[in-house]
Amino acid sequence: MKKSIHIASVLAICLAVAATVCSCRNGNPPEVSSVPLEDVECLFDSTFNVKTVTILSKEEARQKKAPFALVRNPNGKLALMARDADGEMQPFYMRGIECGFWGMRSENPDYDTIFETYRKLGANASMFMIHWSDIEPRDGEFDFSFTDSILQTAERHGIKIVWVLFMHEQFDMPFLTAPEDLWMYNFDTRDGENYAIQWIKDRNGDIIKDIPSQRERHYSEIMPCYSNPAVYSRIIRMLGRLADHYKDSSSVIGVQIGNEEHFSYQGIDSDLNPYTLAAFDKWKELTGETSWNRFKLDMVKRWFSRFTTAWHLYDPYKITMINPIAGGPEKGETGIIDRSGTDATTFRDSGIDAIATMFYWDNGHKVWNNLDQVYKANNTFSYPTRLPLLMSTEIGIRNLHPWPYTQEYMTNFIERGSQGFAIYAYGHMATLDGELNEYGDHYRNYMAMVAANEDIIWPGLPGIGDNISITSTYGGGKVSCLHYGNDATLGILHFPDDLREEIPEKQAEIPVEIRVNEAGRYSIEVYLDGEVTESQTANLAASKGRIIYLNLSNKDAAFIKVKKSGQL
Repeated sequence: MKKSIHIASVLAICLAVAATVCSCRNGNPPEVSSVPLEDVECLFDSTFNVKTVTILSKEEARQKKAPFALVRNPNGKLALMARDADGEMQPFYMRGIECGFWGMRSENPDYDTIFETYRKLGANASMFMIHWSDIEPRDGEFDFSFTDSILQTAERHGIKIVWVLFMHEQFDMPFLTAPEDLWMYNFDTRDGENYAIQWIKDRNGDIIKDIPSQRERHYSEIMPCYSNPAVYSRIIRMLGRLADHYKDSSSVIGVQIGNEEHFSYQGIDSDLNPYTLAAFDKWKELTGETSWNRFKLDMVKRWFSRFTTAWHLYDPYKITMINPIAGGPEKGETGIIDRSGTDATTFRDSGIDAIATMFYWDNGHKVWNNLDQVYKANNTFSYPTRLPLLMSTEIGIRNLHPWPYTQEYMTNFIERGSQGFAIYAYGHMATLDGELNEYGDHYRNYMAMVAANEDIIWPGLPGIGDNISITSTYGGGKVSCLHYGNDATLGILHFPDDLREEIPEKQAEIPVEIRVNEAGRYSIEVYLDGEVTESQTANLAASKGRIIYLNLSNKDAAFIKVKKSGQL
């Protein structure tokens, strides 16, 4: 559908929704379909400054009455807080599950049952998938009735929401209107070519310029042409409206802007849309560089820095996230990096608040090879103390990889001082009627241990601190620790080298040593399979170890909490 809009109107939208997000050139009022290609200059505004989430102290959060906030604790750690029913700010650590699309929406589920089952699973947040058309069914006409109903249902069960906002559409989404019929992919169509979408080059070198041809050639998704000023300005407007609508909600954590959205990874190359090529010419002029792949990396950061700013100009306190394709760029997969224009630096350089990287299959651990190199602070990780936060939205389970991998990836997030994580997806752990399978039982037990130790997980920093250490030298065992000052340490005993299915499961009495530098009275709690299996208070002498034994499988994990409770 064509819609007349002035260039000045595009600029007004950008300014109204995202302040200094762009400074497109004013001119005579042509229609959107004839916007001069040089107006891609709005993505190259040298005066633009990205706006990230506002960080508050706890006292500031209370005074400002922010419904949800990122606060800096006295030890430097950044942590999330949400206002409870009594109006008090409380710590929040995300124990999430993704849902809303596949295996659910086509079935018209009872979301009361779904979110009640979340509570049964020990989850406190839903990464809930929505599409752009769910909140803007027609150009410029917003309708939040669907998302309002989801949020109200989630609130009845104490579940918070991160909106996973799809701006692209895939052909395997029968629960959505087909992309051929959605306005956001078709409003700039002329001469048989669609300027609102990314143009893919296939293996024959042909550039596919319309949706039906992409479907016929078995490509799986339609990506918006983010460099088209008319598309870009509408995304800016939409993000501002979404942020504004939920800015007073203590049950909305934030938004994942897109889902695997960047340059399309399909075909042999993209995006060859004239607007993107015009942006490439402008980029070459400004940078003196000529690399197409370096241009892609830079453009994705430009897009998302504007998108996160658009959100924060309306809601400065809730967080934004992005997730590159299946964790591939973070793993260093050069083919995906070159095609998608994303890598481990994308989160940081785009000003996104949280790293929503994805962990799938048995090679998910390779993500850390690159992320940990980029996000370092002195001799530890920057994740707990600097933006972007670590807060994965998709860790696979069930048929995506065996349970020991899911457990290990969740442990990896905790040991790095993350603000939480989410599992993909609800349907892999429970039925629409709320019946849990064995993977749901595994998740529930692990979440019970996380919840019981959030007094250290939420404020804790990676490592053992200066007082309490928890170690094990039993073959392959590793104790990952978080400490909260000198008086509390949490250790997670796990077996990262024994995850593969060909390594047999074995049960053993595993010695764990607890050692302190400050003599005193300490409480020791051990959690296995979601329950406290040992609780004792002991007088510990300085620099003299105490051995405890845990009966544990090399496919499981145990939590050991040690807290100083008094002087000798």
